[in-house]
Amino acid sequence: MADDIFLIPEEQDERARKWLKDNGPALAIGIALGLAAIFGYEQYKDSVQRNAEHASALYQAALTEVSDSSLSDIDAQVTELKENYASSSYAAKAALLKAKKLSISDLDAAYIELQWVVDNAAEPGLQHTARIRQAKIKLSQDDLEQARVLASFTPTQGFESNYDEVLAEVNVREGNTEKARELFQKAIDTLPSSQSGYAQLLSLKIDRLPAAAAQASVDAN
Repeated sequence: MADDIFLIPEEQDERARKWLKDNGPALAIGIALGLAAIFGYEQYKDSVQRNAEHASALYQAALTEVSDSSLSDIDAQVTELKENYASSSYAAKAALLKAKKLSISDLDAAYIELQWVVDNAAEPGLQHTARIRQAKIKLSQDDLEQARVLASFTPTQGFESNYDEVLAEVNVREGNTEKARELFQKAIDTLPSSQSGYAQLLSLKIDRLPAAAAQASVDAN
């Protein structure tokens, strides 16, 4: 109360004792609940930390296996990550790693592994990476229509250049040189300056396209 400052010490003590008598049980319960919440949250944080560390260790083990030999089996680590830590970025990254390994000998299996990332990854960037790789698999299998569908996904969320590159490659396969040139250039124009290496690669692809006049002559024949 605001008028407490005008009470004599004895009256202040008496008011304090009465307040504690009336509110003590509720105060004790509140403190107990507060402490339980604090300690419960600390246990939760510890659990999250342990899970993150375990998922990280599994992913690092998978990386080591691949680094040691491209034929090494990483199925055990990837399977555990997907089953027990599916929502973590480590699971999606491990699946991308496995898909890259599978693509050497089994494109269909690699495509399925990438689909798991598309369906389960929490980070849009990992989903885009998987979808773009799926489009490139379909391109390599000459399934141009499916490659086009995958590369036409929106929103692109910073992956515009990657999608445009695949669409350009589809047009190259279809003989639409000028459209391919336009898409390659669009991909270059969308890139930030920090990705100059990628821009040079795309420029090389443009340089390797037949000139418009030469392409017109080929089409006429």
